[in-house]
Amino acid sequence: MKTIQKAAGPLLFLLLGFVSLAGRMTPMALERQAPDTIEAEIKGAVALPGVYTLKNGATIQELIVQAGGESEAADLSMLNLLETVHAGQVIVVGKKNLDGSSPRISLNTASAEELMKLPGIGPAMAEKIIAYRAEHPFETIEQLMEVPGIGEKKFAKLQDFIAL
Repeated sequence: MKTIQKAAGPLLFLLLGFVSLAGRMTPMALERQAPDTIEAEIKGAVALPGVYTLKNGATIQELIVQAGGESEAADLSMLNLLETVHAGQVIVVGKKNLDGSSPRISLNTASAEELMKLPGIGPAMAEKIIAYRAEHPFETIEQLMEVPGIGEKKFAKLQDFIAL
């Protein structure tokens, strides 16, 4: 009987210790804080193309200013200057054609990256356009409205920037 009492004492002590510590052993929620700065690259028609460190939340306009501003040949019409720049993003500032007009993007040959330069076209929509043209090459720019997600309103915004 004494051996049971001797063994029960330490076991009871361990059990009480475990119960008292159990509440303290819950994992703490750690909040991830966004970095204060990011790096992004700018190419094309700017004074000083390259990689720049920007404050988190900076816009494309701020990146262009940091790169010395746009060149005379720059075509900013394809960029949303108020769009937030993300870490690792590459911004390409296009050039105007020799006659001063903006170059049009070919629906039949443009890559997904080129299509995403169009206003309102993101990665998913660019892939839909590419999938559509694989089955039905564009014969008119109006056929773009046959791509799911592109209606008359979106087409009206795109028609000045696209070609076959």
